[in-house]
Amino acid sequence: MTDATEHEFTQVRHVVMMSGGIGSWATARRVITQHGAASTVLLFADTLVEDPDLYRFLNEAATQLGARLVQVADGRTPWQVFQDVRFIGNSRVAPCSKYLKQVPCRQWLEEHTDPATTTVYVGIDWTETHRLPAIEAAYQPWAARAPLCEPPYASKDDLIAEANAVGLATPRLYELGFPHNNCGGACVRGGQAQWAHLHNVNPERFTTEEAHEQQLRAHLGKDVAVLRERIGGITYPLPLIELRQRITGGAVDTTDWGGCGCFTETDTDTKPEAATATASVTESPVQPTPPPPAMPAGYRPPWDKPVPLGARGALPVFPTYVFPPWLADFVAALADETQTPPDLAGCIALAAISTAAGGRALINVRGTWSEPVNIYTVVAMPPGSRKSPVFRAITTPLLAAENLLQEQIKPQITEARIAQKVAQEAAEKATHKATTARGDSAPTALAEAQSAALAVEHITVPIAPRLVSDDATPETATTLLTEQGGRLAVLSAEGGIFATLAGRYSGTPNLDLFLKGHAGDLLIVDRRDRRERVDNPALTLGLAVQPEIITEIAKSPGFRGRGLLGRILYSLPPSNVGYRRIDSPPIPDLISATYAANLERLVLTMHGWEDPARLNLSPEAAELFTAQRERTEPRLRPESGDLGHIADWAAKFDGAVARLAGLLHLAGHIDDGWRRPIGGDTMAAAMELGEYFTTHALAAFDAMGTDPDQEAARTLHEWLTRTRSERFTVREAFTALPRNRFRKVADLEPALDLLEQLGWIRREPEPPRLGPGRRPSLRYAVHPDLCHP
Repeated sequence: MTDATEHEFTQVRHVVMMSGGIGSWATARRVITQHGAASTVLLFADTLVEDPDLYRFLNEAATQLGARLVQVADGRTPWQVFQDVRFIGNSRVAPCSKYLKQVPCRQWLEEHTDPATTTVYVGIDWTETHRLPAIEAAYQPWAARAPLCEPPYASKDDLIAEANAVGLATPRLYELGFPHNNCGGACVRGGQAQWAHLHNVNPERFTTEEAHEQQLRAHLGKDVAVLRERIGGITYPLPLIELRQRITGGAVDTTDWGGCGCFTETDTDTKPEAATATASVTESPVQPTPPPPAMPAGYRPPWDKPVPLGARGALPVFPTYVFPPWLADFVAALADETQTPPDLAGCIALAAISTAAGGRALINVRGTWSEPVNIYTVVAMPPGSRKSPVFRAITTPLLAAENLLQEQIKPQITEARIAQKVAQEAAEKATHKATTARGDSAPTALAEAQSAALAVEHITVPIAPRLVSDDATPETATTLLTEQGGRLAVLSAEGGIFATLAGRYSGTPNLDLFLKGHAGDLLIVDRRDRRERVDNPALTLGLAVQPEIITEIAKSPGFRGRGLLGRILYSLPPSNVGYRRIDSPPIPDLISATYAANLERLVLTMHGWEDPARLNLSPEAAELFTAQRERTEPRLRPESGDLGHIADWAAKFDGAVARLAGLLHLAGHIDDGWRRPIGGDTMAAAMELGEYFTTHALAAFDAMGTDPDQEAARTLHEWLTRTRSERFTVREAFTALPRNRFRKVADLEPALDLLEQLGWIRREPEPPRLGPGRRPSLRYAVHPDLCHP
């Protein structure tokens, strides 16, 4: 084994992050097929706890591909990292990913490659495309790509079959039933199912991991663990020693496999100076790195940049590329001209397509399950973010189409009004004649008067078409919806509609229209003078609001309890105010004209549909959608699912994806979308949009204060911000914080745990107990950003 020198890598243009999994091999194969092996390096970061067969697979893969394999290592194991940072990694935060994978690899990239000419490749596939924006941001200034997210799409089984076909034996962990080939099957990001499987197929390794966890729990003096579970809305640690007992009793969540993604984290603080050990670099063939010496007693790693409270890493950017070209080009050009995040234009463009197609098409999902194609979307952006110009640009073609429809129907309205007036005059004359008739002529005159009155009732004056409303009251919107055959859009660059729904004018919340208008449920409103009925209402909602509105709407009576908040697709793009270009290019005329023409054509094509068009899924789309539903269901579990605390939103997630697929399909096939099934590519694009909205929904509901652990941590964080203490004890915090929020000291533990995970505080070694008496209160150090802002 020889040291790799800088000279040897002068021609490197492509670096594949080799985890040892089948996805990284397939990624490398695609890269080398396109660019050749001479300019490609396979970069492997050793955690020192890998399965021995992983090294066999990597070496054979490098030989088969004809590429150089480079091995880097921090020099520590995951458990040594956890001890150094005084935190046990878990599915939410895994310091081992950062220090053992990302930091050594970034150090190698900085030493051996030029970001201007080098591309980094990761092994995620088409089911994880929602992670690409954050990955691209994390690897800057290098360009980052994920070839398996691009056609031809392949499953893991397909990739294993490809490897076998070229003579590569399947990695042992896959043969043993693990979904990944990392950390010997003991990845801390794994769920209960992974650890139970490790216990069953490799009990010695499970026992080793269990011992490491028990030792570190004792060292930290805290009830923390790799695994967690959520019971009754509260998160509890689940130590491996307790999981062992549950395995014996058969009480394990066998569907909670968790995930593994060391090279796809969103932590951008991975510069070499953040490492606590010097990474070693060797070239192929790779082999296990010798274990490191123990760290000096009393060693404390430096503070890392803390993760903002409530943040879930960088939120993904709206994937405009899922749109058909005419719409993707316009959204991108509009975002560039207005210097606004593409999320704003992307979400309102979806609302515009929903305005054109809502109530005029249904998705036949399966059996009796169908979904309309109307959506509710809300984008949160601060004042001065140029929301109004974006709204005007997107909705102008809708208003133009509305005017055209009104012009087309004007002759019919005039004709009907004249006919109605003539009929009314004839009815009045017939009525007068009937009231004055006597004798034998009276019955005939009465019959003629009745016939004339019926003739008036049979004449209906057409209503002028309306596509869009702004800040109408629920009563007015209901009338409009009734007049327009159950189809209407509320599009606004403000959030006043929420105050109206909360009862700004009536004093009483009125949500029925917006609840039933999304679900398509029968809407009946009895008024003094008339009865309004809409059999299948289809309301579209497209709003841009200030971020404070997201927090406030959760406090409005009934908004969440009755399900309104669970119907909305949220977007929380970061503000770019203060960083905008002054001389941004205008939208090219051709792009603007094509957008306007296509949107108007979609409106005019769909407007005449009284009986909704029914869109079917192709076999490929149906298969993809079924796979998604299988992934979604475990995420809803209140005890362990990442969407458990927003189950009201997540329960509608799959339906929302079906609706998005319908909208993308109709936008891509304006003239004949109802004649062809929704394809697999369209469903994959809708699923990517769905993951985008899921990540933003989690952030939105965090802002609403739906996670009790987040709220408790926020309260503690605010107290630390006010006091600016460099250190504090648990007793001091408990005494200072409101008793109605923390009734006992144990109530502080979730907040302390979360703030420590995010890097805001760090537990100090427990002071020695001097003689009898009460045990000294635990002490925490505070991040310098809090105590010395």
